[in-house]
Amino acid sequence: MLVLSNEAIAGLISMRDCLEALEPMYRDLAAGRALLSPRVDNISPSAHPGAYYAFKHMGGTWPARGIQALRINSDVLTHPLVDGKPRRVKAPLAGGRWVGLVLLFSTETGALLAMFPDGVAQRLRVGATNGIALKHLAREDAKTLALVGSGWQAGAQLMAALAVRPFTRVQVYSPRAQRRDAFIAEARAAHPQVQIVAADSAERCVQGADVIMAATSSLVRVIEPAWLEPGVHVSCIKAQEVDQAVLDGCERVFVHARQQAKQIDHILPGTPNVSAEHGWWNAPGNRFDTYPDVGMLVTGTAPGRQRAGEITAFVNSVGLGLQFAAVGALILDKARAAGVGEQLPDDWFSEDVHP
Repeated sequence: MLVLSNEAIAGLISMRDCLEALEPMYRDLAAGRALLSPRVDNISPSAHPGAYYAFKHMGGTWPARGIQALRINSDVLTHPLVDGKPRRVKAPLAGGRWVGLVLLFSTETGALLAMFPDGVAQRLRVGATNGIALKHLAREDAKTLALVGSGWQAGAQLMAALAVRPFTRVQVYSPRAQRRDAFIAEARAAHPQVQIVAADSAERCVQGADVIMAATSSLVRVIEPAWLEPGVHVSCIKAQEVDQAVLDGCERVFVHARQQAKQIDHILPGTPNVSAEHGWWNAPGNRFDTYPDVGMLVTGTAPGRQRAGEITAFVNSVGLGLQFAAVGALILDKARAAGVGEQLPDDWFSEDVHP
């Protein structure tokens, strides 16, 4: 059984690798040749003031690669206000670190093949998913990107956008200037061919943009209906960053997976600081079920952009464990070829007692 670190994974795969790994998986999902295990969050009280405990799990089976993936997270969560808006923030209370793991199993033998932290893989698969949608929905001549957010996920959104369109200018806004400036400095070093500039408001960030990408931890809308100019493509990494008013202003909308709008929340009664998530996706009269998903987009079952002036949107509404089967299979292949990682005895993770 192979154990890998985030650092090892970052050295093994690129954003382009992830884009290439995910598209065939989405085609198989659309064709009924892959399985989802839905995301479920078990939520209970935490001893920390203003916090609650959440155990998240999701999975997926991809027979084409002979892989079953399981992704789990054990988190203490808080909802602080940032610039007057509530955010979903994970507290690093496990010795100053976070706990998230991916396990890969063989569908041929049942054996546990690999285990690694989810951080780098989950960042890349979120970026790649939005990048796939952008490839099919943004105008071919898109040159200016507006990026709302400057955290860990925003960097992956930028990588994916640049992998599928030749953007020449990127405008970045987030409410904390110090973080925004640090993000821009890092982005300029990584992408010196692109003009990357700061905006001091979200409204200025989106001015003249061909594509608007939100990548925040906000629990409320960060994309405004008034920003929807003809020809623009908008995307987000969580459903809360948009609402029905935004989507009603778009002519062509895709969601991540029609099988699941959002995670299933199992909340222990009496748990403080948390309530079941409510939003446009489960409000009366919502249109979630009418939107095609990314599998339909890549197979052409639902067409992408049809006109230059069309306003399009992609909502990365919930993460899929199946993404980790696709990206995980790629990581496993590359790690084996490079001789990277630590091998542990297989019999540590199997048993000779019939379960």
